[in-house]
This record gives sequence, structure tokens and C-alpha cells, in this order.
Amino acid sequence: MVFRKKANILEVAERAGVSPATVSRVLNKTAKVSPKLTKRVLSAVEELRYTPDPFAYGMRTKKTRTIGLIISDITNPFFPEMTRAIEDYLRSKGYSLILCNTGSNIEKGKSYVHLLLSRGIDGIIFTSIKIGKEEVLSILKENIPCILVGRRAEGIEGLSYIVTDNYKGGRIAADYLFGLGHRRFVHVTGALDNSTGKERLKGFVDMLKEKGVKEEDIHIVKGNFKMESGYKAAKEILRLRPLPTAIFFANDAMAIGALQRFWEERIVIPETFSIVGFDNIKISSLVAPPLTTVSQEIYKLGELAAQRLISFIEGNKEKVKIILEPTLVERKSCRRIGDET
Repeated sequence: MVFRKKANILEVAERAGVSPATVSRVLNKTAKVSPKLTKRVLSAVEELRYTPDPFAYGMRTKKTRTIGLIISDITNPFFPEMTRAIEDYLRSKGYSLILCNTGSNIEKGKSYVHLLLSRGIDGIIFTSIKIGKEEVLSILKENIPCILVGRRAEGIEGLSYIVTDNYKGGRIAADYLFGLGHRRFVHVTGALDNSTGKERLKGFVDMLKEKGVKEEDIHIVKGNFKMESGYKAAKEILRLRPLPTAIFFANDAMAIGALQRFWEERIVIPETFSIVGFDNIKISSLVAPPLTTVSQEIYKLGELAAQRLISFIEGNKEKVKIILEPTLVERKSCRRIGDET
């Protein structure tokens, strides 16, 4: 897909055979224009797919000081925390933010891209490239500053990204649970069509195998990062025989969904299962029991993404690949095998 260069008011005026002032009067309804001229202007607007740009109107620099942020799931607590960091930094630099939530819908994502481009935004921050590889490549080709945050840019050369070392995070979770004496494990994955889910899964399994854990003692349950999938995964886990003793969820949201299901089934945590999440969202410390989790610096991810994007807009063309280190935050959702709780 190739994005068409946006038509301007002069091109509309030329196509309609009128002055730019007449086009402005028709579109803004600031003065009466004859039905005949109005029809010609509107026809030209439709033919050229012209979209008036309220942000750029009257600005000689052609800059809107507006950034688009495309996220995949506003219901995941990870994204509001990161969005706050992005907005905080942009506001400090005099930029505004347009937030677009795709709900992981590819067509919705594409429509948001077109909306942002029609508004003349100065740059785009993505948290997912599910809008399509072709669309992202087209944006890069048009030299529109953009950056991916939270995931690696798989298969897209030239797209900068800022990410936590998700593979290492999976290894940290496995090493911690193994060190507590656990030998039967479950991993509830995130979506496996992106680097985040795949790397957390691989890191967890690789570390367990290095520790000598047998493949039959590592059970994989498919999730999708949503709280509801953690709730459903808990039901599947309770059917396993023998029961595992340790569960690693690919994010905190799913772990919290599972805690709800376990509570409904009168399953006591950590007496029955030791549970580790990933992200360290704020609510993870407030659930019962407080969740042990692999922590990533959510605020820093967002802040760095905003910083780098503004740097691109201001002329720095250097592409970046920044990888942040995860750490373990111990709380009350895990126990050592053999310990009385």
C-alpha cells in the first residue's frame, strides 16, 4: 500500500476553477457561495480526497506539534501507564497526543493510520505493528517519524524500537520458580504472533530445560495477554493431572484474571500454586495475594519512546534499538516447596 500525498487547498481550487478563498468559504461556511460554485468545489474535494487540516491551518511551518499513539488494547493496564509517560513528556515539549485504540483489529488500525495522516501529525508511536507490514513500510518511505515501543520490529528494517528484554524476563521467572523447588510448571502465553509473547515463552522454556526439567513437566496454555484469557486458563490448569505447582503468566493482567478464578474455586494461593506475572503494573501489588512479577520499567519505556520520536522530528535521523533490563519483584504469590504457609 502507498499513501497518496495529501492534496492541498491550492490543488482543490485549481481543480474547481475557483480561488483558494472560495474553497475556504465553501468548506468553512464563512460566506455565501453560489450553488454552482459550491458544487464544483465539493466535487473537487471528493475527487482529490482532500481533508482540511485543522491542526495545520494557518501554520507556516506545516507542523502540528501533534503525535499519534496507536495502542492495541486500552483495557490492559500496561497501556494506560505507558500512555501517561508518553503524554507527560510530550506536554513538557509542547506537543499534543491523539490516542488511538485498535482493540487488536487490523482494519481499525489501518483506519487510524489514515486518520492520523489526514490530520498532519508530526510522528507516530506504535505499540503494535498489526496494522500491517506494508502500511508501516509506506509510512517509513514517506519519512514520517515513527517508533515502536514494547515490541521488536520483526521483519521491518529501519523502524526504531524500544523494548524490555522479554527473553531474559522469561528466564528470570523460570530460574526463580525452579530455585523455590518447583518441578512441574505451566506457562500461560501471551499472543504468539508478536515478539513479546514468543520471547517470554522461549526464555521460560529454555531456562527450565537447562535446569534439567523434563518436557512433560512443562505445560503450555495459550493466552492472549487479556485478563479474560487468564481466567479461562485457570480452568484448564485445574484439569491437569498431576497438578503443576508453579505457573508463569506472560503478563500480570492474565495472572490477575486467574487469581479471580482460583478464588471462586476456593484454591488458596500460594499454597496450591506459586504464581509469577510479568510487567509489574500498579494493581499487581494490590491484589490478594500481592503478585510476584517480572518487572519492566513501563514509565521509562513510554518516556524514552516520546523522547526519541521528538528527536527524530527535530532532525536526528539515527535509528535506535533500545533494550531495557527486566528485574524480579518478590511479593506473596509464591512459596518454597516444603515450606509451611
